[in-house]
Amino acid sequence: MSYFSVEMVSLIDRQFEGSQLKFGRAVGIDQSMVSRQCAGLSMPDRATVHRLARALSETQAIPLVVAYLQDHCPSELRPKVAIQAKPQLGKSKSEDGLKIDLARFTTRQRALIRELIDIVMTDPRAISFFEALLKFRDQAGSPKQNSP
Repeated sequence: MSYFSVEMVSLIDRQFEGSQLKFGRAVGIDQSMVSRQCAGLSMPDRATVHRLARALSETQAIPLVVAYLQDHCPSELRPKVAIQAKPQLGKSKSEDGLKIDLARFTTRQRALIRELIDIVMTDPRAISFFEALLKFRDQAGSPKQNSP
């Protein structure tokens, strides 16, 4: 399955109640084409990706465009190239960036990870919660090991 198809399935599940028909109507693409792209049987052309970018919100479109770029990166260069969505202005930024190899996770786990990232990147309360959680973890330190 392609990066694009995985991202499209995740977007449809999250934002369009799992309905390929609703998604197709929202972006002006026939449901049968949406089905083929979700299954990885067909890849969108540049014009379709451009149409998606115009029809969807930024938070919906950017992950699809990034996935499209990942699919078009030559396979021998993929380990050397990190294609990521640029953080939006005013959002939390990490100096090192967050790099997760989603290929090792199941499709459901990938969707959950993406949802969690979406929440953290768009909800200031979630960012505060995770910062507090990390601070707590750092203060608590690692569990003490028993000495013999």
